[in-house]
Amino acid sequence: MAGERILVVDDAPDILEALETTLDDSGFQTAGAPDGRSALRTFYEFQPQLVVLDLVMPMMSGVDVCRQIRSMSDVPIVFLSGVEDIDQKVEALRAGGDDFVVKGGSFTELLARIESNLRRATSSAPTPINDRFQDGFLDINFVTSEVTVSGSAVDLTPIEYRLITELVNNIGSPVPPTDLLERVWGPDYQTENLVKWHMSRLRKKIGDTDPQNKLIVTRRGFGYVYNSPSSNLGLNAA
Repeated sequence: MAGERILVVDDAPDILEALETTLDDSGFQTAGAPDGRSALRTFYEFQPQLVVLDLVMPMMSGVDVCRQIRSMSDVPIVFLSGVEDIDQKVEALRAGGDDFVVKGGSFTELLARIESNLRRATSSAPTPINDRFQDGFLDINFVTSEVTVSGSAVDLTPIEYRLITELVNNIGSPVPPTDLLERVWGPDYQTENLVKWHMSRLRKKIGDTDPQNKLIVTRRGFGYVYNSPSSNLGLNAA
């Protein structure tokens, strides 16, 4: 995998230079930005296929930059942080980040995460038996990857789309988080909390807010199940 455009954002000049050099040497096209505002300007001009984003920056944090990018694009965003802080990681992922890497580790791990996120962004979800899922509430067109809820279009990221696809393709059966982690993120990922955090975002986007009638049910010890509000469950051919 080479030639993809990557925007690198970090307020530390030495780290920014090292990241750009490493990615350039690995065959990627890179553009660097030393702060959040210039990152957004460069994003418009460079149109990257992935963003490596420093979490803690002055004036405009990485989380704020991520939210701005998410308002206009679903490109993968890999956060970089100087510490392994669970609260920071949750905030970053909830803002729309796809991955989280701690600074100070090997560039090999970062490259592996970048390549994994690029593959996931360009690959399709597993092909279902039929072309469409409809239950009177949720409508997924597997040909165009379009999702609507109660007739209104829902803008899902590639990860969220793959998660909901896995659930409706296994409707009626719990899908363990370990299975979702491997199918959606790949075999290199071991943190089941990734599933939890992204599932939380997916639930909000599809309007899963009624605690008495959850659309995505968590069966403890078994996994996640899509709980259709319609009694007429099924995969209907388009």
